[in-house]
Amino acid sequence: MRTLKVSCDEVKSGHMHADNIQASIKALKEDGVVLLSGVIDVDHIDRLSQKMLEDVDSVEQTNGISNNWQGVRPPPFHPYLFSDIVFNEMAITITHQIMGDGVILDSYGANTAFSGHEQQGVHADTHQLWPNLDYIPPPHCIVVNVPLVDVDQSNGATKVWLGTHQDTRIQPNNRHITEEMIAEWDAKRPAEYVFSQRGDLILRDMRVWHCGMPNHTDTPRPMLAMIHRCEWESQWGFEAQKGTEAFFHHPILRTSAVYTDAPIDYLRQGHSKPLAN
Repeated sequence: MRTLKVSCDEVKSGHMHADNIQASIKALKEDGVVLLSGVIDVDHIDRLSQKMLEDVDSVEQTNGISNNWQGVRPPPFHPYLFSDIVFNEMAITITHQIMGDGVILDSYGANTAFSGHEQQGVHADTHQLWPNLDYIPPPHCIVVNVPLVDVDQSNGATKVWLGTHQDTRIQPNNRHITEEMIAEWDAKRPAEYVFSQRGDLILRDMRVWHCGMPNHTDTPRPMLAMIHRCEWESQWGFEAQKGTEAFFHHPILRTSAVYTDAPIDYLRQGHSKPLAN
């Protein structure tokens, strides 16, 4: 998996150099995944991480955990909203270049690798939109993952099969990934682990096959998941607390936020009701 070193000047200015933009686009086209190193303020990561680990502990004690990948959502209100996380200019530059005007932030969620659970099943988050094409179209949705703790093989690093976004067998009526399909890809391009540090950001074409791995430590591993989606796709919508409208306004990346009265019950599993098309 390719890791892109972004300079401090780029991070500070919010403008990526042209060669880094092209390298990121090339990685997403060929591999379906790219990691941008050190593009988020670690202090912001740690402040959000502390809050979310407290929330995870609360959910475990009061409601239990139904599965290892249950998303304990990040708090969508101040003082836990940070622009370099939610509206990271490096990520927006890349997704805008690939998907064009009208790209939408359609999820502000997370997934968590809890201690002691098993490996997640291999899956793709979405499928090819059109069958029987002679070429693979660009992604129609890209997930922006932000690890809130350092991630390695001990605490549930995601396992990815690079290049599988080009596999045309994953269709709306057939999204099952068989053991034979996995073995076929492993023979020509073995799966890799996404190791990351606080401050990193991962962009993944949502057609890429992947799975969460077991967390062998005593500390849960939360990771943000924010979906950048083409405007012509159906939108999920996500809940944010009233009073944050200004924060969720960006000149390039629109959002499908649904604003609800405070206090918002953000720890409920899932998304707000779908938006009307």
